[in-house]
Amino acid sequence: MDLNRVYGALFGAAAADSVGATFEGMMADDSRIPEMRGGGQFSIAPGEVTDDTLMMLNLLETCVEEGYFSRELFLSKMIQTIRARPKTFGNTTRTLAYLVEQGCYPESAAEVVHMIFGSRTNGSVMRTLPVGLVATSEEEAESLSRKVSSFTHMDKEALDACSAVSLAVYSILHGKSKEEVLKAVPKKYLEGDLWPSVDALESTRCAFCIFRDSNSYLDAVTKACRLGGDSDTIGAIVGGMCGALYGIDAVPKEWREMLEVKDRIMNAVEKIWG
Repeated sequence: MDLNRVYGALFGAAAADSVGATFEGMMADDSRIPEMRGGGQFSIAPGEVTDDTLMMLNLLETCVEEGYFSRELFLSKMIQTIRARPKTFGNTTRTLAYLVEQGCYPESAAEVVHMIFGSRTNGSVMRTLPVGLVATSEEEAESLSRKVSSFTHMDKEALDACSAVSLAVYSILHGKSKEEVLKAVPKKYLEGDLWPSVDALESTRCAFCIFRDSNSYLDAVTKACRLGGDSDTIGAIVGGMCGALYGIDAVPKEWREMLEVKDRIMNAVEKIWG
């Protein structure tokens, strides 16, 4: 495993999440310059991350501790994170966490949330990166991502989006070129207008189109920020893919150093691949 790409994926996702959070909920603006300066609708501090990165790390650290993606341990970590830092979490995830805390069986809680709210949001797509990092085959990347998505998001579009992103990350880490990766991406993520919403299909389309049209990690993050809307999640998804493609040195060092979660990323990578 090329650790330069692994670190690039994880730091790339976290940094783009933090930078993108500044512009979340805003209208598109082609003059934006991405900076890790905090603020935004959640008033985050410079270097602070949102639920996108926190859940991604919950999933990665679950794999570190159990050797696989345990639903029970992941949900336990997610609940603890929501208790400590609830401000950036969405309705689907918060409601599911509440139901599990009240003693509802996790799979039943996911079904209830899906029936009440639907689960076509991007809450599972934002965290799916670790699946692409640890999968041992394309088939496993695809099937495991769907399983992990269903921990909280059972909608077909959420499952499809997690599969597409995880497979892309796996393919990059295993030597495929950008062109080869894009050939395997379902057309629904590469065609149509870009709407940077919380919808799993729409946000994943934004991420893949930015991935296709950008020529560097920084260019991709800039495009995500300029879209506005759910810019932190779109940034995290494409930031992870571009970080894997271009490597850790493509992620600005200043951003890496400012990240509140930098030690958690380093520790997890060392325990899995060190």
